[in-house]
Amino acid sequence: MRIRDSRRFTELLRLQSLSQRKLADIAHVSQAFISLLAHGRRGARPETAWRIATALGVLTEELFSTTTAAPTTPIPAPTPTPTPTATHFARHKLSKDRRPTRTHRPRTHRPTPCTTHQAAA
Repeated sequence: MRIRDSRRFTELLRLQSLSQRKLADIAHVSQAFISLLAHGRRGARPETAWRIATALGVLTEELFSTTTAAPTTPIPAPTPTPTPTATHFARHKLSKDRRPTRTHRPRTHRPTPCTTHQAAA
């Protein structure tokens, strides 16, 4: 169940002289949950919706809608990662001197750091 009108919800909080924290304590939920609910980012179970509506002195149907609507905030698109080039693959390929052997051979040089993956992180 989602809040029908966030402005009405805020007005009811003001009329009852309640903060989100006080309402959360009365309804036995967290203040973060009340904030998410007020901004339309979360829905409430019927029992929780009833406790919140009762604390605000209104009917559950007056404050909450029974349809489950999608969140109002759009989900951001993922940022594209750079496509590795041929030189990128060549840089990571093991050279003849660095191939694993049965005996330990100390490393004589440090490879050039890969900037492709560092930029994405």
